[in-house]
Amino acid sequence: MLIFLPFNVAPKYSKQELNEFAADPSNRLNFIGYTSKEQSFANKDYLPILGSSELEHVNPFHPTSFFMRYPDKYVPYLIGMPGTSSLTHYFYLNSVSNELKNRKIVFIISPQWFTQRGINESAFEQFISKGEIYAWMKSANPNTMETRVMAQRLLEFKGAEDDALIANGLRALADGKKINPLSHLLIDATYQIWKKEDTLFSGISTIRNKNINVLPKMEKTSQSLPKIKNVNTLDKMAVNYAENTQDNNPFDVNNRVWLTNLGPRWKKLKGYQDKVSYLSSPEFTDFQALLNFFAQNHDQVQFIIQPVNDKWYRYTGLSMPMMKDFSKKITSQLRSQGFNEITDFTDQYNTPYFIGDTDHFGSVGWLQANLAIQKFMNSKSNYDTDYKINNEKFMSKEWQTTTKKF
Repeated sequence: MLIFLPFNVAPKYSKQELNEFAADPSNRLNFIGYTSKEQSFANKDYLPILGSSELEHVNPFHPTSFFMRYPDKYVPYLIGMPGTSSLTHYFYLNSVSNELKNRKIVFIISPQWFTQRGINESAFEQFISKGEIYAWMKSANPNTMETRVMAQRLLEFKGAEDDALIANGLRALADGKKINPLSHLLIDATYQIWKKEDTLFSGISTIRNKNINVLPKMEKTSQSLPKIKNVNTLDKMAVNYAENTQDNNPFDVNNRVWLTNLGPRWKKLKGYQDKVSYLSSPEFTDFQALLNFFAQNHDQVQFIIQPVNDKWYRYTGLSMPMMKDFSKKITSQLRSQGFNEITDFTDQYNTPYFIGDTDHFGSVGWLQANLAIQKFMNSKSNYDTDYKINNEKFMSKEWQTTTKKF
């Protein structure tokens, strides 16, 4: 009865509750839901920062802590956790596209997303809700290459194929056909039910946040930074912090990560990545879908590319020339289409303590990322950027698999 009532039953979140959501990227219910992110992004004080597992790696220089200590006109809203990547973010953003029009957004790219198979079935089922797919299908235009390619992409996942309403609609869109009127009506109705269900049960997410609330911890962590922001002082502090927390192994990996994960097995991992490449992946197509979204939404986006830990990856055999080629390929995809706000840290792979473990920002890396974000946010907004989307090239199999021509 509550689901079909004609009035809104959504909870109204307080600013404090929204701040708690913003600081906690690990809340999966917020990620796949609708209510909390709709209310959050209706407030332009929040800066969406999209990424993956690096957002959970907290130290005093983490964006939430840093911008608590040195507040600006925006509050970081962290979006991402282990397993999220371009495809999950595409559907996340699409579900709140109206709230995110004409906004500045920060997007952190991890080269490790671009594996030969791309996002796996488990991550798809965990981070892309049926409601988000319904929302996309409602407005999908079968005359565009973006729609046809993404419909076919979704059909590669069992989670989409198992739902007859979704699967039949996707097959029509993949063939360049409109979804038949009855199916479209059912999709619209099911989408509305999903939104109502989300509003009814989003209280569970709030209860979870109350139990896990990371804000007090972040506030305490931020107090270790000096009151007055001085970059030279912060540089020295970031190095000193890392020296005291990454000193129990020969690879400058965070001590806790070493003790609980890598330490017991590191001798077995020598050379295990000598065949790994991030140059051929369906992730490039998923990433292109994101660029379509940003262009259509007139968003100004800063792309930050993470490096890797040079010591660890030389030991495990990851090719540094390949990493440089990845940087060339992804920046080519961006710049040739008018996305020029790129902070590429891939050449920082041998900068001490830039990475905190094997491939996540450490104290030095987070500090530099924060300074880059601050510069981006304080620059003049330019929402008339002339994006030149080229799906014929960047959604092609040729671009997915090319390892040379970029």
